Amino acid sequence: MTKNPKSTLPKLVRGETDPARDEGEKVNAKIEAAFEKLARKMRDRADRAKGKLDGVTKADKRAVLLRRFELYADAATYLEERLLHREEQSE
Repeated sequence: MTKNPKSTLPKLVRGETDPARDEGEKVNAKIEAAFEKLARKMRDRADRAKGKLDGVTKADKRAVLLRRFELYADAATYLEERLLHREEQSE
């Protein structure tokens, strides 16, 4: 079987931008914005849980709020780290 000498992919003209690269940059920007938004939301929820924690004296309620704080804070930290990792890869 011989290879067809004609390429079916269009070539870029000098000075034009690559549409696939442009689309990739748009999608990456949307993904990063979603990560940032979700990380902020998780951080806000962690802060609210920690704020409620200070006023509670019952041990079981404190345990629930502390666990909620830990989970939200861990999720926010994970998302923030992923954002940094994505930024390092894009550079």
